[in-house]
Amino acid sequence: MRKLIFLLIKEFQQIFRNPAIIRIIFVMPAVQLLVLPLAADYEVKNVYVTVVDHDHSDYSRQLIEHIRSSNYFLLTGYADSYQAALKDVEDDRSDIILEIPDGFERDLVRDDEVTLNLSANAVNGAKGGIGAAYAASLI
Repeated sequence: MRKLIFLLIKEFQQIFRNPAIIRIIFVMPAVQLLVLPLAADYEVKNVYVTVVDHDHSDYSRQLIEHIRSSNYFLLTGYADSYQAALKDVEDDRSDIILEIPDGFERDLVRDDEVTLNLSANAVNGAKGGIGAAYAASLI
């Protein structure tokens, strides 16, 4: 315990001996608080989307075109099955899988509501999660 007290006394003597160190102690955290939040950007662009369209209807094409016209998403292609789309995610060619179920147009017209499957890549959590949230708000 005596060694710790001795070290603390020595360090405080060093700090107060040099006025530049005192300025650094107070200025550097203030600069970090002002500059670093401006450098952190959580906006995600170029989210790659693979579409699994089981319906192939006009409404599903309109939905895909609506996603494609967004500034955030890039359509990487279509897959015949969810497993094929998952292979794109595993090979890092896609960040999000949008699966449109069979009967999408029929259910949308009849019930004015339909369930879509939107799967995000969990390896790149920020891009996948934020991209999925963008897609959910867009849909």
